[in-house]
Amino acid sequence: MKLTPLYTYSALFCIGSMTANAESDLDDLLSMSLEDLGNLNITSASKRKQNISDIPAAIYVISNERIIRSGAKSIADVLSLAPGIDVSQFNESTDIVSSRGFHDGLFNKMLVMIDGRSVFSPMYGGAFWEDIDYIFTDIDRVEIIRGPSGTIWGGNAVNGVINIITKATEDTVGTYSKISYGQHGYKEASIRHGLKFNTTTTARVFYKGKDHFSVIDNHQEMYTSDEFNTITTQTAGLKFETKQNAHLWTFSVGGEYSEQYYDWFTVDFIQASRTKTDSYKHIESASFYSQISHHVEYYDSEWKTNLWYWNDDDQSPDANGAFQTVDIDTVYTSYFNENITAILGGGLRYIDINLHDSSHFSLSEADAYHRYSNKPNSYDTISNLYTQIDIQLTDNLKTQIGLKVEYFTLNDSVEVSPQIRTLYSLNRNQSLWAGVGRAVVAPSYFEQKSTYYSAYLTEYDDYKYPDGLDIYLPSDNLDNESVVTLDAGYRLIGSNYILDLTTYLSKYKHIRGTDYIDSQVDNNNYEHYYFETNDDYEAKTYGFESSLEWDMSDSIKNYLSFSYMSFTQKRVEGDLTTPNSDDYLDVERQNMLTNQLLWQVTDTLQWDFVFKYKDIKFKDSNIDFEDHYSLDSRIGWKKSRNAPLIELVMKNIGMTSKCELEIYTSTNSCRGYQTEQSLYGRVSYEF
Repeated sequence: MKLTPLYTYSALFCIGSMTANAESDLDDLLSMSLEDLGNLNITSASKRKQNISDIPAAIYVISNERIIRSGAKSIADVLSLAPGIDVSQFNESTDIVSSRGFHDGLFNKMLVMIDGRSVFSPMYGGAFWEDIDYIFTDIDRVEIIRGPSGTIWGGNAVNGVINIITKATEDTVGTYSKISYGQHGYKEASIRHGLKFNTTTTARVFYKGKDHFSVIDNHQEMYTSDEFNTITTQTAGLKFETKQNAHLWTFSVGGEYSEQYYDWFTVDFIQASRTKTDSYKHIESASFYSQISHHVEYYDSEWKTNLWYWNDDDQSPDANGAFQTVDIDTVYTSYFNENITAILGGGLRYIDINLHDSSHFSLSEADAYHRYSNKPNSYDTISNLYTQIDIQLTDNLKTQIGLKVEYFTLNDSVEVSPQIRTLYSLNRNQSLWAGVGRAVVAPSYFEQKSTYYSAYLTEYDDYKYPDGLDIYLPSDNLDNESVVTLDAGYRLIGSNYILDLTTYLSKYKHIRGTDYIDSQVDNNNYEHYYFETNDDYEAKTYGFESSLEWDMSDSIKNYLSFSYMSFTQKRVEGDLTTPNSDDYLDVERQNMLTNQLLWQVTDTLQWDFVFKYKDIKFKDSNIDFEDHYSLDSRIGWKKSRNAPLIELVMKNIGMTSKCELEIYTSTNSCRGYQTEQSLYGRVSYEF
């Protein structure tokens, strides 16, 4: 399924609409000043509106203006603008996003939501970033909480919470269309239409489709044509809102579809003479969601209820399966007086999951890698109750105390996540805050109910060993991963700048590792190695995060962020003579810097830059990381109010074959994707 028909239609639509009335000028993108941002109401910290200056936690907001002007092509790329968020690409279709360590494709220590609807997969507890998308102009902001938020949000809110908040439908009345075209097979088309039925009811419907190459580095040679190297993603949805006095009802429905080809092979391990068959594997994934939210405000309280359904079917060999979830979360907030606010809430998630049945595994046609399950069909629930109270002790001092109790039926466990936080206002513009909290990772079906097979083959004459399989067995005797984090910060909000400083120390228990169990050599001399997941490790991270947002003048805004992190782990249970698991490599230091500069050159012209730097020093001398520098530039031009917005974006200027992940020094090989320069243009129009 390709984008050509819609892409052509959208192009004609944009060109044909140039003479229509536009609702906003180019410099309307500069509508939110830093003073406005400092007074912005944030909802992700306590599931209620709070001024950012009143939140005793490390919170960061990426506005719609910054999203649009970053030139980003994906949500993951947008997140790299935030301090402490590590983003890299395994390839063009697979983003890796983490916070405060554990940077891996199966990162499961951050809760990701869209409008409060969680989008982390119950299969492994993380997010499939390639399936998370939205029309960027309709995203109001992204709220990012760094550190544990288990008291409010529960399982997986361990190292952070990301809440992608879309615009109210009353703010998107009218029609919007965008087309993009660029190097490396990149094509994108978006269209949205917003309706106003009456003074209280509005809605919008949207579609977004995107094509791009799966790989653009030297691995591109594996594909005989662009067709096999192209990944297509499509997202569509409807959002409907109605206000009746103090009641706000929101209904959303939508879905996602993607397809791509993997450069693939299968192996016949039955025959004495090993036979390898090369091919392209066609992979599809699709999901559907519906969501109903109700918010009512009373004189001295408010009540929010969120109910959603999610159905996902994925054919990816390492995540093959389907699941359905039904979630409900409700929270009641009472404002007893001007000094005391209390919340009480609870939630329930029902999970019906179907993994790929292990009866389909065959040694005569073993995939390069695949995941199966001896117990493919199951259902479980996650239930929770939580409470939090905010007390204004003095004019300058407030404290926040919370507690959450969760029950996971998958491993029949109960977890308690308490927290206490304090904020002291030095004056009207400055505040200090500190807190300590605990959070847990929800148990994973991958770890407890699936077996992962990976074929290894003798490919080089100077590297002799038998062909065979690595087999990773499930374990149902795992304690939940948990963290206790102590963090503190300083916040200064001036008339044209915001300075935010955070330091933290986190200690993790029951971190996953891998034990070698046994090996077997069959009659054909194929050797199969067996491994099992354990929970025998502890880890510690500490670091520092900072951000400075500065309106340098009426025409220039600058956003600077820097973070430092150190990570260590050790085995504390099981066979202590076994070398440490290589799942998480000890990091002596990691420095990340991002700088986004937005320049309104004239009333009609914008010129923006994003500079990123990352360096990592591993304690293992066999692992290296090339210092990573990148520079992106965007030029936006809108001739008049009645003209389209024309943009030209260049990513990774001057870069070629730069490894995004670790380099194995013994073979000088990159673990994943090699970054290349890319250029693309886009035209958007709204009326």
